[in-house]
Amino acid sequence: MKLLAEVDRPGSMIDNYVTQLNFVLSRKAAGLVSLQARLARFQHRLKEQEILSRKRVPR
Repeated sequence: MKLLAEVDRPGSMIDNYVTQLNFVLSRKAAGLVSLQARLARFQHRLKEQEILSRKRVPR
């Protein structure tokens, strides 16, 4: 209830804070999605290398 009273006050900065926090969290989420994609590509390359190393003919 305190939070609602604060939001109702003239000049409340909470709306601005929430908007900025949403923006920051969206950027962080996008960064995590990008990192997951990079990790998936790296994992795929590791598997390819493992398969190729098994196919090598020993000397």
